[in-house]
Amino acid sequence: MGVLFRAACLAAFALFFAEPAFAKASDCLLEVDGQRYIDGPCQFVAHPGGSFELFTLRGAGIDTAAQVERVEPGKAIGFWNARTGGARPVVPLGVLTSSAACWTNAHVRICAWKWGEPRTFAEAPPAQTPQVLTEAQLAVDHSKIPTRVGMCVDTAIAGLGSRLEGAPDSGSSVSYANNIYGVSYDIVAAIRNSRVGDPIKLCLVSLPEDCPKGDDRGKTYSAVNLRTGQGWALPDSEHMCGGA
Repeated sequence: MGVLFRAACLAAFALFFAEPAFAKASDCLLEVDGQRYIDGPCQFVAHPGGSFELFTLRGAGIDTAAQVERVEPGKAIGFWNARTGGARPVVPLGVLTSSAACWTNAHVRICAWKWGEPRTFAEAPPAQTPQVLTEAQLAVDHSKIPTRVGMCVDTAIAGLGSRLEGAPDSGSSVSYANNIYGVSYDIVAAIRNSRVGDPIKLCLVSLPEDCPKGDDRGKTYSAVNLRTGQGWALPDSEHMCGGA
């Protein structure tokens, strides 16, 4: 499974949107957890191998954007920008399977049709469920740490908890088998749906800048749980470098 998804994650974080000349008007649908963020006209950019991006515009900038990175026939990894206005869709949407003109999982539907053609839908085939990693596999995993933006590694969940010990409403935290940690002031449903030992595709999304010597807090990692197909993106500390 690690070999299968590595190329998709690397490509997803390396790509910027294509020049406008390569974008074409399409009819699109982006649905996340039952809420439709794109439902109608959009810009569509095709990439080699069946991968693509779609986005809507607000004024001169990008409003909502999604990216589908195809990893094999019928299977892809999805990302979006969570409607932040950022051009790069780096928030993971999990593993997707093809369904007519759409790519879907239990929480997401990304579709694109030629402008003016009828919309068609089909049921998505069930995604293959990866096996939970064994203790021996977890032990081997400690040397796998992404060191540059866009780099992805295979790891697993080593621990789950809340931001503050003994305070379940204080937020979510997750530790990985390669000693990387993620924390959020919010309760992250995808983390609560995870289990210790779940296989994870972990990618370095951003690095802090202008940090004091010896303080590199604030790295952000995105994760896709390959068992559930859900994902999240979290910093490795409650504070950025130089903070409290």
